[in-house]
Amino acid sequence: MYQFKNLMVGLALGQQDKTKIRYAGLVSWLASSERVTFVHIIGRGKLRENSEAGARASLEKKTKRLMEELVDKYYDGHPATRVEYDVIRESQLVEIDILRKLKEREADLIILGRISGEFTGEETVPVSISRKAACSTLYVPEQVEPRTNHPQDINILVPVDFSENAAEAMNLAVNFAVTHEIPSIYCVHVYDVPLGYYKRGKEYEEFAEVMEKNARKKCQKFIKEIDFKGIYLNPILLRMDKKPYKTILETVEEYGIDLIIIGSRGKNAAARFLLDSVTEQLIRTTTAPLLSFKKKDKDMSLFEALLRL
Repeated sequence: MYQFKNLMVGLALGQQDKTKIRYAGLVSWLASSERVTFVHIIGRGKLRENSEAGARASLEKKTKRLMEELVDKYYDGHPATRVEYDVIRESQLVEIDILRKLKEREADLIILGRISGEFTGEETVPVSISRKAACSTLYVPEQVEPRTNHPQDINILVPVDFSENAAEAMNLAVNFAVTHEIPSIYCVHVYDVPLGYYKRGKEYEEFAEVMEKNARKKCQKFIKEIDFKGIYLNPILLRMDKKPYKTILETVEEYGIDLIIIGSRGKNAAARFLLDSVTEQLIRTTTAPLLSFKKKDKDMSLFEALLRL
């Protein structure tokens, strides 16, 4: 969290904002953040109802006052962190407007509520923005409460597929653990048994042992390439007997995980505006805060191109 100096928090102006605001305060303490900007988008319906310039100015003023009331009620951040507000009018280019605002504010982290509902392939505005933005996103489930107020007691889980993105997420988790004297972190890898296993002349359980052995070798190689700086790693290898995201969620519950850190799909997936399906499902179903980590220097040319639209 140490590198998240400028935060941006999306508010809906409702009870669901309580947890996001509280976590914004927590992150500001953990990262000694310089600024947190609370943002609300005024919908087109309200804009149509207040079509005159004077009425819209009054609506924006009222909206900002409501934002301030919510923040005053729930925010308890670092005293050195500046608190600011932005009100954006929804338009056909609202995503570009928000991306521009993120750049203007030099945002390192967006804090959003958990995206609810089953994944259908349709992009919601928050998910679309977090995919295209050149910064990380923290998804916070509504009503979740921090299990502990002591950073050193936080349990961190990093789902890994042994990719570059997973390594970046692991390095962030290690740095966070070192900074806050967290003695250990968890990682989980879910491996599967291919449907065509019988073509190899082996029984299911026999081939499952082969896949586990291969996963263990890959995990050991992955671990050797990372500097854990004295932090103990608890590796968890699980056979996929259901959808991978459900296996990860069961791990979250079993080990009392307080924070999931997962690598954004950066270069290839961002160019397609897609997240890995497992990450997408975790974002929609997670019971613990989930940090989708993205290096700010990744996909900057794409980000700049979007802002020129």
